[in-house]
Amino acid sequence: MRKNQQSKERVDDLQRSGSKLTLPALCDSKCLALNMPQLQRDQVLKLDELFYSLQGNNIARVPMAFRNSMGHLTSRQVEVIGWQTLIYEALQRVEREITCVEQMKDLAEHCLQERQLYSQLLSDCLALSNSLSSAGLRQDQVIIKLKKEEQMTNESKDLLQKQICILLDKLNSLKMIHSQLLMDCQDKSETIRLTTKCLTFELETPCIYSSAGPLKPTHVSYEKWLSHCQNLKVTSDNLIKDSSSCRGNLRFLLANLRNSYERQRCTTKESLRRKIHELTKLNDTLNRDKQRIKHEISDLTKDVQRMLSHINNFENRMHQTTHLLDILNQRRRFELCLDQPHKSLTLERQDLAKMSSGLQLVLQLSQQNLGMAHRHLIFVEDKLARNAQTMEVAQRCQSLHQSFQLAIDTAVILSNKPTLYKCVESSCHNTNLE
Repeated sequence: MRKNQQSKERVDDLQRSGSKLTLPALCDSKCLALNMPQLQRDQVLKLDELFYSLQGNNIARVPMAFRNSMGHLTSRQVEVIGWQTLIYEALQRVEREITCVEQMKDLAEHCLQERQLYSQLLSDCLALSNSLSSAGLRQDQVIIKLKKEEQMTNESKDLLQKQICILLDKLNSLKMIHSQLLMDCQDKSETIRLTTKCLTFELETPCIYSSAGPLKPTHVSYEKWLSHCQNLKVTSDNLIKDSSSCRGNLRFLLANLRNSYERQRCTTKESLRRKIHELTKLNDTLNRDKQRIKHEISDLTKDVQRMLSHINNFENRMHQTTHLLDILNQRRRFELCLDQPHKSLTLERQDLAKMSSGLQLVLQLSQQNLGMAHRHLIFVEDKLARNAQTMEVAQRCQSLHQSFQLAIDTAVILSNKPTLYKCVESSCHNTNLE
């Protein structure tokens, strides 16, 4: 009151002196605050809010207006909602990556199981081939190709097992970060609910306050909270990036393995086809040799029989000639002379003896040839039997090798699995709607 009276007296003195009054430019407290230092500016704005609070005759709102608590709550609500959106998006990306990793793991396990079955099949083929006593067969190109294919299959099994272990490690890391993101998303949903409750709370409404518990809540600093949110997002992004790169490398590895398998499989298949073709040709050649030898044996047998018949005839003729000479030798005295009949029978007997001797030599030679032909026939039949056994083994190997069909496209996802943790979508989505 005293200050008002003094100001009025000064105005009256100026009017009596006749001097002209000049009023300063009117401006509100916010404009005045712009021309002040930062500390004075904040104090003026707070005093301005305090002045308007006093005009409303609501003394209870004075500290809230002075501290701008409602403004801080609103900005905090916006910040938490923004981070919740980022965390929820990261959670969805992690869920999609978990689904992709599980599908890739199933694909790798399917390929591993396929390799194990194929390795057993190759072992059976090699055991079947090695069951033969032929040393030359073990050095055959088919056996070499089968062993190489078995070696590649065993190496791929070890490689796939290592890749599956890596995928399981990635999957565990993704599930751990998923649980952290889920917990953080739920915590932020609860924070948004409580902050909304504070913003919509009416001070005039009477309420019953519950007594505080004996333990004080453990608070963390804002910087720690912000660092926690950033670390969650960065960690999830890095894990997703690392897992996606691992899946891409595994997909590329599976494609390369499949191409290598197909090339080696085609090489083994071609070797088996050539081997069976060669064995078939050899079998035809041996059958022709067998028929030829049989015909030769038949001819030699006929020759031997004919020679025996001739020799028998010569011996009979010699016996008759000798008998005739014996009769002529029974003549007496001068009648027992070397006349023409005696000479003729003697020469005839000598010719028959020579021819019989020559036929004996031819018979021996024919019998030797016949024995050699029989031995050759036995050799050809034995070789034909071994060739037939080898061809049977090769055909069984070919049948086993072709009985296993690889998957048409191993890059195809085996099954479409439902999205994990559907409860997360509903809870977080409802919070966003709020």
